[in-house]
Formats: sequence, C-alpha cells, structure tokens
Amino acid sequence: KLQKIGIESLKQVTKRYARKQNRWVKNRFLSRPGPSVPPVYGLEVSDVSKWEESVLEPALEIVQSFIQGRKPAAAPVKMPCNEMENKRSYHMCDLCDRIIIGDREWAAHIKSKSHLHQLRKRRRLDLDALATIESQSISADCDKEPEEKGSPGQNEKELKSGV
Repeated sequence: KLQKIGIESLKQVTKRYARKQNRWVKNRFLSRPGPSVPPVYGLEVSDVSKWEESVLEPALEIVQSFIQGRKPAAAPVKMPCNEMENKRSYHMCDLCDRIIIGDREWAAHIKSKSHLHQLRKRRRLDLDALATIESQSISADCDKEPEEKGSPGQNEKELKSGV
C-alpha cells in the first residue's frame, strides 16, 4: 500500500514537472521568436507503448539532421501570431536603457525579470528619496520652531526688561 502511494505521488510530481517544463519552453522560446531562438520540435509522448517510434526515432532524426547540417523532415512548433502586431515598432525603455523593436518583444520585455527588477529598484530609490525629503522637511520645521518662539534666554531677558 505504501509503495502504491509512493508511485502515485511520484507520477503526480513528474506530471507537474513536465507541465512546468512545457510552460517554460513555451514562454522562453515560442512566445518570443527571434534570431537567437532555436527551433523547437514537438513530439507525441502520450502513448508510452509507442515511445520508440513516436519519440526516440523522430528525436534522433532531428538531432542527426542538425549534426549533418540539413533541415529536419519534422517542422518546428510555431506559436500563432497576431497579424495586427507591428514587428518593426520602436520602443525605448528608459528604465533599462534599452531599445526594443517589435510589439511582441516589447510586451515580453515589460514582463521580463530584468525589467521588473529595474522597476523595483527604481521604486525603492524613489521611496528612499521621498523619505529623505520628508525627514529633511520635518527637521527643518523643528529647527524653525525655536526661532519663532525665541530662545529660552531671550524670553527671560524680555520679561526682565519689561518689568
């Protein structure tokens, strides 16, 4: 019974890991096509009994064709793209000091770790600057109060001279 629970747990974790890998490949390679992105090939892996003919042999053929410098028989996976998006639009990210060409690349940059890191960094600096300005403003107000009321020695002299 314990062995069955362990096997089921292992299957569940493996499926979760496979989904995570698929999501990573989709987000990293398929959502951002470009010259530096290698082609991604999909293989039918749902039927384990046909693993050799549906996974191993096609994978070996793809790898062999790359080694030999020819185009594989299998077609790479393509993400459906929106025809309305502008592939040549020009975007300047002042935060990261980068120029981004293309709407899809811009959308990917806005969501990227490096951009979000720069955004958090800028917000921290802005908050620190705001806190510094506020503390200087408060300390300046504290300095002005004794001048307006006068120093304790002056108040005593004014009282004595008035008497």
